[in-house]
Amino acid sequence: MARSRITTEELDDLRLSYDISSAVLVRAPGPEERADDPPEGFVAIYEPAMQQSLLLPMHPFFREVLKDWNLAPFQITPNGWSQMVASYLLWIVVEAGGNLTPREFESIY
Repeated sequence: MARSRITTEELDDLRLSYDISSAVLVRAPGPEERADDPPEGFVAIYEPAMQQSLLLPMHPFFREVLKDWNLAPFQITPNGWSQMVASYLLWIVVEAGGNLTPREFESIY
């Protein structure tokens, strides 16, 4: 597996570009770390997911779906993130702000 070559400056640029809260710890992986095996308490997020409207900190709905499906954020394709975000926003509009549960999301996905 290819190792990340991202620099601290590039991480700072990503934080600004995607309006990532300063409360979210963003760091480059170490030389022996891989996206499929992050250290305890960390997750790998790919930039294409951010380009598809994944926001950090992650909205509770998306955390619930990932937990329910037993997936890590990097296991969802960028198109998958786009569809999840669109489904969630459409639900809010149609339901006048009602919360979407992971089970309801599965039924419309």
